[in-house]
Order: sequence, then C-alpha cells, then structure tokens
Amino acid sequence: MSDNHLLILYLIMLFLQTVHIFEEIGFKAYEVVGSLNKYLFVASFLVFASYLPLVLILLDIRAGYFLAFFGAILALGNGIVHILGYIKTKSFRGTVGAGVFSGIPLGVIGGMVLINLISIFQ
Repeated sequence: MSDNHLLILYLIMLFLQTVHIFEEIGFKAYEVVGSLNKYLFVASFLVFASYLPLVLILLDIRAGYFLAFFGAILALGNGIVHILGYIKTKSFRGTVGAGVFSGIPLGVIGGMVLINLISIFQ
C-alpha cells in the first residue's frame, strides 16, 4: 500500500478522534476523570500526540511512522474500551460507555492504520 493510502486513513482516524472527543464531552464522560478541565488537558495532549506523527510523515521523517503506531493502537484501544464500558455499565452518560458511537469506527480505522503500518515495515 502506498503512503497516500496511509495518509488518507490516518486523516480519517484524526477526524474520528476529534468527533470522539466531542461525543465524550456531550455524554459527560469527563465526569469519570473528575472535571472538564482535567479531561480537556488529557484530550488535548492525546490529539497533539496523534497529529505529531502526521507532521513527521509529511516531512519525510521516518520516526513519524513509528509514532503513528501509538496513535493507531490508541484508536483501536479506544474502540475496545468504550464497547466494553458500555457492555459493563449499560449507559452512555458519565461512564466509560460514553463515546461508543464514534469509538467503534475509530477502533476499526485504527486497526486499518495499524495493519497498513505493519505492511509498510514488512
């Protein structure tokens, strides 16, 4: 697969990550960590950590591909955690189940990015 395919998948993943954050805020998932400020601090760091590999890949710095593994694993893990959170709590509001609607496609695209990255390194 080409780098263009990876970049398109990665951009879709970043878009879904942003949508996911808004969904979590809407369903008050920040109550799990205590406050909206704490949640936004952590979410901002994770978004920065997800955009950094994209910038490095675009600058043709090989470390960007390695860092992209972390973003893809986070996206895949996000989908799994929210599905399990919903199954456990049966609730979307103020629980780990909040974010399940965008978490599922985020997890799927994270898996696709991960597979694409593995194929690049083989």
